[in-house]
Amino acid sequence: MSSAQTTVTFESAKSLHDKAREGDEEAAEQAVDAFTSLVKAEPKNALALAYLGSSYAISAREASVVTNKIRYTNRGLRYLDQAIVLAPQNFVVRLIRANVTSNLPSMFGRGDTALEDMLLLDQLYSAAPTPRLAGPMLGIYAKLEDAAPKESDWADKAAQAKALLAGK
Repeated sequence: MSSAQTTVTFESAKSLHDKAREGDEEAAEQAVDAFTSLVKAEPKNALALAYLGSSYAISAREASVVTNKIRYTNRGLRYLDQAIVLAPQNFVVRLIRANVTSNLPSMFGRGDTALEDMLLLDQLYSAAPTPRLAGPMLGIYAKLEDAAPKESDWADKAAQAKALLAGK
């Protein structure tokens, strides 16, 4: 293991993940490596597992070979599912899996998982609404308007989250 791998911090790995999410292909591979190191050091760290899963999903998005797209997606889903087993009520872990699974092609059969995660996110957020969580919920509410329009008044909930963000 190189010294670069031993000094990986969660913050530096998350920064790589975020760069990869914005389209930096090199950062995607680096994020996978960084979170792999973190997970090896702390195999029960649900947040690191979730970000590793998301990093693999980003790698799948960036891959040009179809078999790699499928392999990376499946690997990412395994890590995301492991993270949920370890921390089923963790807002960020659920948010990561919801965002990944809701953006997958239907061939992966994860529509129900995405919906389940988004509905639980609504429950978690509704129980303790904060400005920090309101921002991510705007995207979730937009997806829920399409995925489960009859479950609730998602537009009203989104408006409430916007108001909380604006400090009203």
